[in-house]
Amino acid sequence: MIIHVVNVGETVDSIAATYGVDPFRLAADNEVPAGGALAVGQTLVIRFPKLIHAVRSGDTLTSIAADYGVTVRRLYQNNWSLGGLPTLSEGMDIVISYQEPPIGSAAFNGYAYPFINRLLLDSVTPYLSYLTPFTYGIAADGSLLPLQDDELLLSAREHGARPVLHLSSYTENEQFDSARASLVLTDEDAQNRLIASIEKLMRDKGFAGIDVDFEFLPAALAAPYAEFLALLRRLFGAQGYFVWAALAPKTSATQSGLLYEAHNYAAIASSVDAVLLMTYG
Repeated sequence: MIIHVVNVGETVDSIAATYGVDPFRLAADNEVPAGGALAVGQTLVIRFPKLIHAVRSGDTLTSIAADYGVTVRRLYQNNWSLGGLPTLSEGMDIVISYQEPPIGSAAFNGYAYPFINRLLLDSVTPYLSYLTPFTYGIAADGSLLPLQDDELLLSAREHGARPVLHLSSYTENEQFDSARASLVLTDEDAQNRLIASIEKLMRDKGFAGIDVDFEFLPAALAAPYAEFLALLRRLFGAQGYFVWAALAPKTSATQSGLLYEAHNYAAIASSVDAVLLMTYG
């Protein structure tokens, strides 16, 4: 792979000719118009296919993947222009593999609302390790509030992303609520009801793990929150699930404010499998 910086007078065609690659694929990989102008200083990713399959009548992504011993997910990842959709046309070139080997491994998680555009979702899920529908909140009795996430879970299954249950202190009013979180952290009956709801949902919908996001907790709930996370990890870890916690970014352990005080980094980190820092650019 090469990163090319566009110079004065260069076009997609001239750059493609310089590197001996297909201009249409170069444009698609970089999401630029095939015949459009480029900006001086703009960067383009140049990738070099190793093996290409020309689509024949009757070919599908599944049949092509089987013929070459690769996964459909890999074909999506190698062919950005497909947009996560299985539509093929005769004569289309499908990259089976690239010359450069992977330089390492990484895990990527994406959050999505149930109302996300399906085409947009499908264009992203082939590149995600995990997909986390937002969000399963807490009802007044401690049970889970429902979430219409079937379309999200279908996209995850079709594209090889592992679905994650997002558990938050959201209410039916679509906002984080300290009292609702306090209920399940301090009331044993409500906590048991919540855990039973989670267990059934994990099994019924095939979630791979849980991402817990309780926000705006008072400092007095710091210890109960860490203990609750540790309990989830013991219970669900034994069943093969992972448990994450989403944490507000802090600059010190004593940082004041309702968003920060109950997020004890050390206690929470020792209670879960991984943490996600909620930082936004």
